Amino acid sequence: MKIKATDTTYTKKAEKAQKKAQNKAQKKDILHDTPVRYLGYCDDIGAATRVVCSNSKNALIKNLPAISYIPVAAYISADVLSTYSKAKKEDGKEMAKKKALSQGVFQGITSILFPIGIVGAAQKGAGKMFDKFIPALKQNIAENGAKIVNHKRDVALAVIGLGALIAVSEHVDKFAKNILMKKIINPIIGIKENKTECAQETSNDTPKGDEHLIGTTQG
Repeated sequence: MKIKATDTTYTKKAEKAQKKAQNKAQKKDILHDTPVRYLGYCDDIGAATRVVCSNSKNALIKNLPAISYIPVAAYISADVLSTYSKAKKEDGKEMAKKKALSQGVFQGITSILFPIGIVGAAQKGAGKMFDKFIPALKQNIAENGAKIVNHKRDVALAVIGLGALIAVSEHVDKFAKNILMKKIINPIIGIKENKTECAQETSNDTPKGDEHLIGTTQG
């Protein structure tokens, strides 16, 4: 009796390994592939709505921008620990420390520093525009030099702050990842760029149907 290829031990092991690899690939990353990742945006909302919350008489609402950093800090900590744990199994303890530090720096830049800067710049520019061109949203000053609360202005600034974050967040993340981290910070930390992974990442980021554009947009 002839033995079919599908009945051999080697084939069964190969199928088992392939199935295991597929299951691993299909397994969701809780921090990045589920709604949990939105915890990292809480401070974005807090930064944008600070102008509204700061004028509230309710203590809880007034402190919401500061409170918004608690879930963000928890998310970043979990992300750094997860990065360390995964890297430790694959690359060893020393490289895991470097990758965890890199992830912490990346999250600090994209989740805290950039949002604060973007919101601040957008609202400052909008405030100047309101003062010059929109009387209803102008910031009026009392005789004693104190600012008179203008709720319409505050709401408009909050909306503009959120809009600015939504408009540039994707570009900021790419800039931080591909320029700041890969070309500046990671080399300082001691993480070398893996050209194979970069090529695969570039391929994955390219929309279907536009593969022919790879390598043609550089010059």
